[in-house]
Amino acid sequence: MKYDRTLKSLFHTLPQRLLTLLTGQEALELLPVEFPSVKSRVPDLVARLCDGTIFHMELQATNPDNMPERMLEYRTLLRVRYPHARILQLVLYVGPGRPDFQMEIVEENLTFRYTVMNIGDIDCRLMLDSPCLEENLLAILCRLEDGRRTIQAILTRIAALPAKARADALEKLMILAGLRKLEVAIKEEVTAMAITVDVMENAFLRDIFNRGETEGLQKGRQEGLREGQMRTLRSLLEWRFGQTPDWVASNLAKADVESLEQWTKNLFNAGSLEEVFQSRNPPPR
Repeated sequence: MKYDRTLKSLFHTLPQRLLTLLTGQEALELLPVEFPSVKSRVPDLVARLCDGTIFHMELQATNPDNMPERMLEYRTLLRVRYPHARILQLVLYVGPGRPDFQMEIVEENLTFRYTVMNIGDIDCRLMLDSPCLEENLLAILCRLEDGRRTIQAILTRIAALPAKARADALEKLMILAGLRKLEVAIKEEVTAMAITVDVMENAFLRDIFNRGETEGLQKGRQEGLREGQMRTLRSLLEWRFGQTPDWVASNLAKADVESLEQWTKNLFNAGSLEEVFQSRNPPPR
């Protein structure tokens, strides 16, 4: 649901670069369309194109079974609202992988089709070159030749914004990045670029960045525990068996906490170095 709200919020102004890529022409205006019913129907984007065509686009991050029926319902409502206009419908898939849902309904006395396009097929540079910040943010969902470079370009644009707008844009970018599992990369680049964002003023960012600090502390404690166990075991091995061969140091360096604990237990009953390492990562023969 957070993806849906964030994506819709990017289209409060005309995304001309995107519309030109999708339809071959610019739009004259956004149409504020909402259809009254028992359940309100609010399409993601409806615009009048330069040739008078009514263009309807839905953004989809999942693969629902009822997509054709939803698009047909919108088509019918748009036909009633704009009875003499040509209507063009498209689903822009923004989720992971490829879209995998039906694109037509074919049955007796009814044939209906609409177009599906994967935003991952669009070169991210086309969105990065746009003067529109919202389209810059969409670049994170497009085809990435160099993910880090794309993130840096978007963050450079965000860094130039006023403080409140900067935090809002970063929140949207982090939400969209969740569709591509790029949140960690963005957090790293925000830190590396020293972008100032008051995360305490934004609940979403506060949770994301504080969680990162907590995870970092936990990881540091775990690594400190492993280092301590490794030093202790090395000392015990040298005390028991004298100078150890290189493969022992290699095994210790690669070991996790569980392995080190098991090897320490083995040490008390082992008659040789090989027996110490029997249960995990046996030494090379």
